Amino acid sequence: MDASIEIIGTTGVDSLNLREVAKVAGVSPGAPYHHFVDRQEIFTEIAKEGFDLLEANMLHGRDSGRKDSIAKLNAIGKAYVSFAVTHPGHFRTMFRVDTHNSEDPELTTSGNKAFEILSQAIAECQNSGQAPTGDPLPLVLHAWSAVHGLSGLLIDGGIKKIPLPQSKLIEMLTKQIGQMFEALALKNK
Repeated sequence: MDASIEIIGTTGVDSLNLREVAKVAGVSPGAPYHHFVDRQEIFTEIAKEGFDLLEANMLHGRDSGRKDSIAKLNAIGKAYVSFAVTHPGHFRTMFRVDTHNSEDPELTTSGNKAFEILSQAIAECQNSGQAPTGDPLPLVLHAWSAVHGLSGLLIDGGIKKIPLPQSKLIEMLTKQIGQMFEALALKNK
């Protein structure tokens, strides 16, 4: 599986084939078939592992001593982008639903846990008055889309034109999400 993650992280999801996995792993061409039936099974396992790692990163960010709900939300966002940048093979696989078995119950559970962390953080912001009240789903989708988009731009090199260090870009974006939520909460009072 490590060889598969390395290949995907370097050259993308579409470049993965079991013969190349065997070559990178230094094993015989048939060896991957002793562990995986096909590419879909490899992708499913990578996605499960990725969502578990993402959940751990997000929980670590959330629980790293911050008391303020917006600060926790920002930390979760930073953890999300940090995960993507340090685990591009996992990240690219997790959200390519055409590659893995989306009906795998363990995969569904793993993905839902990560989404729930973000949803709970948004609800906490709403309860503290730091985000507008009402249906939290649009806020969750906004925050997720922002950090996911930045993650993709960073790992695929699409943001090289902006002359700022990666850490500064991540800080700017996550801080802005919180500021927008707080501004919307004030506007709706």
